[in-house]
Amino acid sequence: MPLKDKMLHLFERRPAFLLGLLISFVVIFGSACILAYQACSKAIEGTIRSNEMRATLLSKLILEHQRAAIGVLQVYANQRLFVDAVKRRDFEETLKHLVDLVNNNPEMDWPFLSNPDSTVWVNYPVDRQVLNKDLSHRDWYKGVSREWKPYISSVYKLIVGEQDLAVAVSVPVFDEEGKVISILSTAQSTAFFRKIIAEVGFNLDAKITLIDQQGHIIYSNRFPYTKEVIDYPPLGFVEKAMNGGKGDVEVRDASDPGRVKYASFAPVEGIGWSVIVEKAKSEVFRSEISHLALIGVSALVIYGCAALSLVRLRKRHRQIKELEKLNEEQGNLSSQLVSAQENERKRVSYDLHDNVWQTLLAIRSEIERLFSGQEDWNALRTQSKKVTMAILDMVGKIRSMQGDLWPYVLDDIGILATIDWYCREFEKNHPGMTIERQDGLAENEIPSSAKIVIYRILQETLSNIAKYSRATHVTLRLLKKDRGMEFTVEDNGIGFDPEETIAKKGVWGGWGLLSIKARTELSGGNFSVESAKGKGTTIRASWPV
Repeated sequence: MPLKDKMLHLFERRPAFLLGLLISFVVIFGSACILAYQACSKAIEGTIRSNEMRATLLSKLILEHQRAAIGVLQVYANQRLFVDAVKRRDFEETLKHLVDLVNNNPEMDWPFLSNPDSTVWVNYPVDRQVLNKDLSHRDWYKGVSREWKPYISSVYKLIVGEQDLAVAVSVPVFDEEGKVISILSTAQSTAFFRKIIAEVGFNLDAKITLIDQQGHIIYSNRFPYTKEVIDYPPLGFVEKAMNGGKGDVEVRDASDPGRVKYASFAPVEGIGWSVIVEKAKSEVFRSEISHLALIGVSALVIYGCAALSLVRLRKRHRQIKELEKLNEEQGNLSSQLVSAQENERKRVSYDLHDNVWQTLLAIRSEIERLFSGQEDWNALRTQSKKVTMAILDMVGKIRSMQGDLWPYVLDDIGILATIDWYCREFEKNHPGMTIERQDGLAENEIPSSAKIVIYRILQETLSNIAKYSRATHVTLRLLKKDRGMEFTVEDNGIGFDPEETIAKKGVWGGWGLLSIKARTELSGGNFSVESAKGKGTTIRASWPV
């Protein structure tokens, strides 16, 4: 039994069928789980790369803004008129310069000038309550006075205006001799950083935090703004970030137990600040829900189709087996019917031979003997001859009928001699047709079951040739071929369309072709018709030997 048939037979058993469903489930949903895992892994990798890119770009963007702010302040600090006004401590003249600074640079929220000892002596908008106030404790003063170089401070709470959080950008002001005569500073509120980050759109699907050199939060869309300086949560990577480090980490936030996040941080070079971009693992998975749902639905549909296919395959195999059983029973029944038919024909043939024919011969003999000595009865003798001829004619017809029912000569002289006899008789009755024979088999090489089939094929085909083909020559071949034997009848007639003729049961013996085809296949052989209109016809029947 072929492997495919063995598998189908195995699936007929309920345990094997259920096992097949289970294996299909494991394979399909296992593959779906692998695909889902790969999709999540790629999403995590993409998130980390995206976080890193955003942190790097934002750090560079902020650095360029702060460098520009320092450059603007230095331009003003180096202007001769500005320096002269500062040296004279000319409040009004210096204030004009600060007004011009704000008008030309809107991001400069609260510019002010302080003495080298940190006391403020002019600011804009003017707020006199801070004038002459000691601000030496401020980080901006400590930074700029350390080496008298430009400095950007950590975040602090303003003491003017709405007292928002801000950072200070400070540059020293020198006179012609290089002596520090004042400090020019401007405050930048956290709203300024919120604006520039929002403009690039990096804060739409990620949490972005800007921390200063002390770990204080300058800007964040993660933590609420409270106008109070707060520290970024003390996670392991924060210290590395404050020291100018760069990297990607997976962290478990203590402020949000059980929540894993992917964070990337990059330094704002030369300032000491850091940009932190983070995204929760749950948000990464949430962004993949549609993809994961598609994988799950696809797996479910594929499994449903596979299960349905197995059910239908099992059902179809059962139907095929039942059909094969019915065909086998039908074949057996057909074989029995054909066998019974041939047996009946054989019986009738022998009855005609033993009874009717012998009786008629006896009558003929008696009539001849009756009148053999009556030479004077010429008229009666003439009449007896006529009776004799009629009886002989009847005998010939009965013999023909006998041959149609069962060719007794087949039992007496064999199929080869029977074919030879039949062809001679056929040529006598059809003078315009010649029959050529090619034999390559001995009588004992032909199976007994095939002999009567060969005879019936010969009868049917020669009858059809005579009626429809208009042929003048017929070739019969009974030869060995491919470990078997083949009987062919070929004519040079007008030909026909075999499929059309059989389908319509039309001329050239549609029913006859079906009959001899059935006989051939029931005897274990193969039957075919090769013909085309105008190209003659070849009938082939072959049997294994």
